[in-house]
Amino acid sequence: MALDRSAVIELLKYPVTIFSILLALIAGKYALGISFGPVAEISPSGVKFTQEAKGEITELASKLNGALVAIEELKKHSPAGDTQSAQAKSTVFQAAQTVSDQTAQLATLSTPLVPDAPKQRGFIWIGDYQSQWNKPMLAPLGTGQPVSVPPEQLGAGTEYLTLGNMVVRDGLPSNDADYFRARKSLGVVPRGTKVRLIRPPTAINREYAVQYWAEIELP
Repeated sequence: MALDRSAVIELLKYPVTIFSILLALIAGKYALGISFGPVAEISPSGVKFTQEAKGEITELASKLNGALVAIEELKKHSPAGDTQSAQAKSTVFQAAQTVSDQTAQLATLSTPLVPDAPKQRGFIWIGDYQSQWNKPMLAPLGTGQPVSVPPEQLGAGTEYLTLGNMVVRDGLPSNDADYFRARKSLGVVPRGTKVRLIRPPTAINREYAVQYWAEIELP
């Protein structure tokens, strides 16, 4: 059956990037066996995904970032049998906790529009700390500069800005071989998002770094 002429004209109005996204999702589904859940809306302004799909997109981007950085770190070390340095492991880990601006646009956690609805919550990595911060990912609202106070001074109810496009996970990772990979991705809180700490951050000693995780909610 021939396509309706008006429908074709409407499709031509859509940005090329939307078709690129859809083609990538189709390729991921059938070639790689990746499911992205249902699309909530397609319009000339872009593609809107359901919350489930946002988590799946974030998880894929997180794994890809970590894998790409791991490959680059392996290239730097020779012979091939050398063990990755603590710095290399920390760099690979950080790459898996943040995503690109493009992914953040697709998978941003949205604030509920219904009054008194439960706020979006989850866990994010906020940096490494041993006597001082390394790669801090939070900033006080007033300064916008990375936090400098010890983790125990980041109290429940305090609010900060995120310094990266942070992957939000559904629970605190266990200190085991799977670590954060065992926790489901919920989506992304983009760089500059205001978040509120539910409780003081939790330290997880990974030998190569003491990494702090915080349970946050979107105010």
